[in-house]
Amino acid sequence: MAETLWFGSGESPLAVRLEAMTAAMEMPRADEGLVRRALDAQATYMPDVRADTGPAGEGWTTVEAFFSDEAAIGEFLAFEQSLNEGTDLRTAGALLMTDYGYILAAAAVPLFVGFGLVPDLSPASVALSFYTTEEPHDGKMHRTRRAHVRFLEETFWQGQLDDAADGERFRDEIERHFHPVVEAIHARTRLSRTALWRLAADAIAGRFLDAGHRFGTVEAAKATAMRILKVPRSPLANRQLHYFDLTVLDGHQKDFSYTFRQRGGCCRFYLVEGGEYCSTCVLKAPGERDDELRLAMRRHLGIA
Repeated sequence: MAETLWFGSGESPLAVRLEAMTAAMEMPRADEGLVRRALDAQATYMPDVRADTGPAGEGWTTVEAFFSDEAAIGEFLAFEQSLNEGTDLRTAGALLMTDYGYILAAAAVPLFVGFGLVPDLSPASVALSFYTTEEPHDGKMHRTRRAHVRFLEETFWQGQLDDAADGERFRDEIERHFHPVVEAIHARTRLSRTALWRLAADAIAGRFLDAGHRFGTVEAAKATAMRILKVPRSPLANRQLHYFDLTVLDGHQKDFSYTFRQRGGCCRFYLVEGGEYCSTCVLKAPGERDDELRLAMRRHLGIA
């Protein structure tokens, strides 16, 4: 579905990465009080995807179990296909990854952006409780699939948003989490692994930007996201994904600027009946994209 806008050292890259990985393994464990404050803040910020700790009780399934279950994946794909006429299997796979990327990013990214916490994101250590809801979009209500998240391992690593080694640890956890998700969706839909990883990276980048606004760390969040998502040979890395700024004049002839995320992936929503490109779709020409976004900014200001 079309998105709602969200208003050198001289050392070799390998040496830098190895140093970061070594430091990441030495990250201290966070105290329980900070973890509790971070989880409470995340739940207030993202009430549709509340993150918490505890056992996976009735109604919960681990990410590992869910994405190993052919019936569960098939039902999720069928749900995506039921939303719009003409949704083929690959498009359903892209939309599934878009929805799941939203869930994982909503649970994990605010903890790191706002509090420097890195949770254990191994698929066996994260549980999900899925539900279906309706959300407003362009003046209409649309069904969507969401989930609350439970971290089964109550140990979190304590880091800092702007520390390279801590960002490396967070990236490792993100990649470890998404690997079986990508493989499962690829096997079922034949949508390419590259396309799926691009959608995962879009979700992470989008949430870094929004969480940065939420917690007053937007510049550090943007820089850290690009450092995490641009590591050479990482499956998350692609050249198209980036942030960019646009400026318009407000009603008082003063500059009004906003940062947008340029997507590196495509959810394929434009292929369904009545579909269209997302506002920052990777398939859009930059000039067309910028003209449409500036118009949206003027409408937001009430001057268009």
